[in-house]
Amino acid sequence: MAADERVIVPAHIPKPLPNHLRSELTSALLSTSAIPVIQSTLHEASQDAEWTTSVRLRAKQLISSGQATSSQDVMEILLKESVERQDDQPVPPGGIRRMRQDRDSGAEPVKQADGAISVKFPARAITEGKKAIRAALDPVIQVERTRATG
Repeated sequence: MAADERVIVPAHIPKPLPNHLRSELTSALLSTSAIPVIQSTLHEASQDAEWTTSVRLRAKQLISSGQATSSQDVMEILLKESVERQDDQPVPPGGIRRMRQDRDSGAEPVKQADGAISVKFPARAITEGKKAIRAALDPVIQVERTRATG
């Protein structure tokens, strides 16, 4: 792909993304420094939210409680929980929540009502990741204009 060429994408992208379009976008992004920038953004934002610490603590909790007996068990549970647990849902009585704005307080990681440490990927990291992806795509794509029918 030439440096001045852009990937033409339809205004309404079908889901799932067609293979040819996925391939073109991947090639375009790999021809820039976008991927390392996106990785760095997600890494920094997740560290700022102490997500990696929560994942380590939850893994230890799973093993010590007997809920997981192998690394594969731990990975499967963590993956499932990172998608399912909702930090923005109200915490039932007895649940402990850390105030996200007070990161330097030394408070405990966010816990669910059942005492499980939350491993939900932080909303701020997702927001920052979206911004980084948008900034990476802007120079390499051109949105196809739809024609008004009349």
